[in-house]
Amino acid sequence: MRERCSEVNLLPLFALGALLVEVGMGRAKGALHCSVKGLTAFAVGVLIGTLGRDWTDAMLCGTVALLTTVGLGDRVTLTATIFLAVGISIVHKLVVVFDRFVTASSATFLPEPFAALNAVRNLLANLWQPDYAFIWSVHTLAGGAALGALLVSGPRVGRYSRNGTPTAIPAHSLPLAGVGVFLLWVGSQSFSQPIWDAATLSAFVAWLCSLVWTKWRFGKVDPSFTVTGFWIGLVAGLALGKVSFALLVLTGILSGIAAVSVSLTLDRHFIDDPVGIVSAEGIAPLIGLAVQWVGQASFLGIGFASWAVSFLVGFSTAWVAGRILSASNLLRLAPMDEFAGADLRLYGITAYPEFEMREA
Repeated sequence: MRERCSEVNLLPLFALGALLVEVGMGRAKGALHCSVKGLTAFAVGVLIGTLGRDWTDAMLCGTVALLTTVGLGDRVTLTATIFLAVGISIVHKLVVVFDRFVTASSATFLPEPFAALNAVRNLLANLWQPDYAFIWSVHTLAGGAALGALLVSGPRVGRYSRNGTPTAIPAHSLPLAGVGVFLLWVGSQSFSQPIWDAATLSAFVAWLCSLVWTKWRFGKVDPSFTVTGFWIGLVAGLALGKVSFALLVLTGILSGIAAVSVSLTLDRHFIDDPVGIVSAEGIAPLIGLAVQWVGQASFLGIGFASWAVSFLVGFSTAWVAGRILSASNLLRLAPMDEFAGADLRLYGITAYPEFEMREA
């Protein structure tokens, strides 16, 4: 039913698409910092990945490092970005090794002193799903890490009023975010053709469902939720694999609904996720698994251990790293820097200088 990734030649386009979505969905005064931050995370991940002299692993490490920081926008420092990228890149390598160990050990028996662990090993092997399309070691891991980083960093300045009511911070360039999701779609073609076909159908159904759902929910179509919905549908389709047309449509519908419901749920708990990265990378694989179980494309429970381990490991890594950075006063930008605009304060120039008022 599933085929493993055959090449990653287009994977950098997926990373670029994620970066453009963050830039477009963020604030204009922090657009340059979002770009620099994302490219810095990607560069750190690639350097760590090349330690094994494996170009494929370098691209994967760079991608998971960038995805972890997507959503943090212009609220974190470059120092924090580097530390988060290093931590999650190392953990990515460990998850890959653990996946190979579980897969290989399913046909072996433990020696007598460890025979009591055979039951645990067998249970894990039966519920573990191999890391096809890097759905666990990249997507789920990054989704969990993004949630941990968002929790520690806190919301953007001005995101919530004094009484806790969310205040809208409109995306400054939704067309740019639209270009980003197009690149996400093209970049996902790195995976085998049947998986990409499934992800494509799921993503476009999710886009249409988001249009209808936001029109019904808010009275007007919300393009930002449709961007998130497309991303969720794409990753959920990668997790679902090659299944029937009906299951792919169901996956797209659930993804479109999740784009709104998950974001509103996070908002109620003061988790500021402007891109929807938690749902797009963390919840989407779980949607794909659930549809597999409903459609009996796999046995109930298979794959949940893979998702849970990757998500929790990513969350723990980012949360611990974020707490250390916060205690060292290295995580967040100064409030005045963020309020005035990270671009001008950090780099002395903005992403759109032609719109800046300047004295003669």
